[in-house]
Amino acid sequence: MTENMGYEEWLASLDEDELTGLLRRRPDVATDPPPRSFGLLAQLLSAPSRVSMLPRRLDSGALALLELFALMGDLSRAEIGHWSSEGSINETSHIDAALATLTAYGLIWPRSALGAGTVEYTPVDLSGVFSRPFGLALRQRKLFLRCAVEQDRLALLARVGIDPALDRTERADAVAAAMTPERIRALYEDGPAEMREMLSRFVDGNPVSLIFDIPPNAGTPAFERGLLYRLDGHRVEMPLEVSIALRGEGWQLPIELGPPRFSTRALSQDDVRRTRSIALLQFCEHTQALLTTVDTDGLTMMKTGGVSAKELRSLTTRLGFADEHDTALMLMLAREAGLLAERGKTGVALTSAYETWSTSTRAEQAAALLAAWWCAPFTPTHRVPRASQKTVPVLKKMLDDPVAADLRATALAALVRHDDDDSPTAVLSAPDEFDRYLDWHIPVVARSAGEGHGPALWIEATRLGVLADGAPTDLCRILADFPVGRDADRRQVVAALTAQLQDMADRVPFSVRLLPDSTAVVTGPPSTEVASILGAAAQPESREVASVWRFTPATIRSFFGTGGTGDELIEALAAMSDGDVPQALAYTIRDCWRTFGALAVRKIPCAIVSEDVVLLTTIEEDEALAVLEFQRLAPTVLVSSATPIDTIAVLRRHGYSPVRHSDTGRLELESAPRVRAATDRTTHPPVHGTPRRRDPRELARLLRTGDPGGVDQARVRASLQHHSRLLPRELDALTDAAARGTPVSIDYQNSKGAIVRHAISDALQDGNWLYALSDSTGTRESFAIMNIRAVSAGPR
Repeated sequence: MTENMGYEEWLASLDEDELTGLLRRRPDVATDPPPRSFGLLAQLLSAPSRVSMLPRRLDSGALALLELFALMGDLSRAEIGHWSSEGSINETSHIDAALATLTAYGLIWPRSALGAGTVEYTPVDLSGVFSRPFGLALRQRKLFLRCAVEQDRLALLARVGIDPALDRTERADAVAAAMTPERIRALYEDGPAEMREMLSRFVDGNPVSLIFDIPPNAGTPAFERGLLYRLDGHRVEMPLEVSIALRGEGWQLPIELGPPRFSTRALSQDDVRRTRSIALLQFCEHTQALLTTVDTDGLTMMKTGGVSAKELRSLTTRLGFADEHDTALMLMLAREAGLLAERGKTGVALTSAYETWSTSTRAEQAAALLAAWWCAPFTPTHRVPRASQKTVPVLKKMLDDPVAADLRATALAALVRHDDDDSPTAVLSAPDEFDRYLDWHIPVVARSAGEGHGPALWIEATRLGVLADGAPTDLCRILADFPVGRDADRRQVVAALTAQLQDMADRVPFSVRLLPDSTAVVTGPPSTEVASILGAAAQPESREVASVWRFTPATIRSFFGTGGTGDELIEALAAMSDGDVPQALAYTIRDCWRTFGALAVRKIPCAIVSEDVVLLTTIEEDEALAVLEFQRLAPTVLVSSATPIDTIAVLRRHGYSPVRHSDTGRLELESAPRVRAATDRTTHPPVHGTPRRRDPRELARLLRTGDPGGVDQARVRASLQHHSRLLPRELDALTDAAARGTPVSIDYQNSKGAIVRHAISDALQDGNWLYALSDSTGTRESFAIMNIRAVSAGPR
């Protein structure tokens, strides 16, 4: 390894596989056009805006070690072991793993220490990541250079025996070397009691204070000893070395690199896919049953919006579901998928999109619901706004919560990243375990999301087959490749999921057994056709992995009301069942069909018509039906004072089987077209257009070979034109520079408003920034494109 290897040289030393891995972890630098040199790549990787986003992807161990680098700067491997308490608190393997993670993301790079064979690590600029690492202050050298009072500097130099004639940098280096922990403690003990008492609050609390809070008799000796520095006339600060030395020799930085332990086991991918298929098929079946009930019985919302807890509980009980959270999740996803919408102020109805969804295959149904979950801008089952502790009712509109959507995407990415097919998989068997997993692997995102989102995410992902037995499934990897929330293109997500789930139904066969007690036991989630028939002709008694359905005369007549016949129902049951249709059930179906339609109801306000005169006489004389106040209109016509709907309900309640006729005498089936609500869900285009990115392997090869690759200059020019106010001739010159690296001169307006001329080369445009090597300053710099006032070809 080369001594004092810089960042650019280290990147150039990586082989193709190592470079590809780095670019895969840092897809933000695979720009279009791509960086054509390792110098540009180093500039992109170390850009503060990009570096500040990386802690979101780091685990707690790597994040703690990164904070150590932000505090100390360059560190040798021995120094890292010292500050991280290697051997006593943290194991060597944990330290090496954290170092490997930081290196893999390009946040630190190794170089050989001068004169020794040990490795020293250098971090990129981390000032935008940590303002005060571990709550401590700046180092002695920086504060000595920033000291606003020259008299304090001279007093310190005299006290530690440093020649004041040295130049500014040499004096700072000499002070940093002289202020050892032993010297610091000696200077502290040598000071007055007032000074020691005053310094204790800096050690135990904030290392920064206002100068007005420092008594002169305590502050002056501290300033003269380099234990405090006056910075800008208002603030004083205690150096890092002083804070550490005054804490005592046994004090250690709060660094814990050991990950929590989770149970692991080797999982068969076939078993995992079967488990996720069972979960998804069951979820689709339950959702279809729920929406069918809403279509039939309606669903009332509160005046303030949303479905009440009582209504939700009643709906769950009627459907035989085990959990109200499942019902809430299905309602929320149905609304997000456009299957359900508000109608009026307090009504809920299905939309026209439901007709297509209900007749689709299970794979298409599941893909639509999964895409709705992935694109939801909040956590569906954790409806607690940040400004409140009160849960928002189901289906009440909520504001977007980008942090919740971000947690969903980052959590799945973390699960995929740590899911190695060659090693046992971590099995997260409970929501609190999933919470601990996220708190270790993505602490920044997990803590910003707030309490409750992690467990809710685990429950939702398990119910939707994204997690199976606590382990990530193939759906986890597919979804992690797409943007989340409003940024996602729902159609692309649906297409990818539908293709992946085509074999879902084949993995989970189901069976139907018809029992003599007029029940059907369905083992496994039934197909769309079987669920539709059972839903129309039977009443569910339980809905678990095996569901039980009961046939009654009332439910059978409901099937006839949709247009089916008795023979059709018997044939359909025989086709789906593993055995014959029980004789008692077949007899009940035929008996119901024989009496179905024996009565015809017409509006006179309401007439009961039948060719069976004896039957009409029996009904007329039945005291239980006196509430209808019958009048005999003709031997075959009996008039009721009630409406047709009420008349039919009373007759059916007392064992009769009337059907309704229109005013022209034609049969009216109960499956007449229902009122559908207009969907209020609009398809939002992605908020941010997906940028064109190079494949990491391809980019690694281009960088190593020096081949710039093909660049679409027309697209580069269009992008530059969008961000700049240059003349066409100047825009052409800047396009040539950004696309091919041609040297140009630019007049740039800096932050102070001054126009500065730069001769630049090796330029690259990314968004509204131009990254380039400034030949005028000899350093790589970034320029806001809108602040480039003029461009001329070639250096001037």
